[in-house]
Amino acid sequence: VLTGLGLTASIFYYANVLQNQNRERRREQMYLRFQIHDLEYTKAFTYLMSKDFKTTEEFLEHFNVKENPDAWAYYIYIGIRYNNIGLLLKEGLIDPDIVFEIFNPMVIIQLWEKLEPIERETRIRNNHPKHYEAFEYLYNEAKKRYPEITPHMPETPNR
Repeated sequence: VLTGLGLTASIFYYANVLQNQNRERRREQMYLRFQIHDLEYTKAFTYLMSKDFKTTEEFLEHFNVKENPDAWAYYIYIGIRYNNIGLLLKEGLIDPDIVFEIFNPMVIIQLWEKLEPIERETRIRNNHPKHYEAFEYLYNEAKKRYPEITPHMPETPNR
């Protein structure tokens, strides 16, 4: 009888611990959702997507740290944000279903495909082969889960 009571008590205890862990994980993920899409993110994303560039030189016309530090800050803001989410996903610290619920996979795909040529060149020029590697991982996971997505790049007027 005592063994049975002890076993029952331990089952209830561990069930409660697991329930609390799941609740805490959901709370953290909801907090992440509220932090993701703020006005600064929207400004940075809009600015980045509004610029038309195909080469590193064209990119640097818009995002030169010395000539246009605000634009550079937008680029870094977006890159680090998606790189950090990719790192959380790669390390198994966040549920992939939640990631792709919070972050539109089409946006992830669209952003990386826009930045990929620049990032590949940056890796070579700066001898930094892991630059935004987790962002690329996030992109690859989005492509695996949503192969049907073919994002349309927004048109920008010639200036």
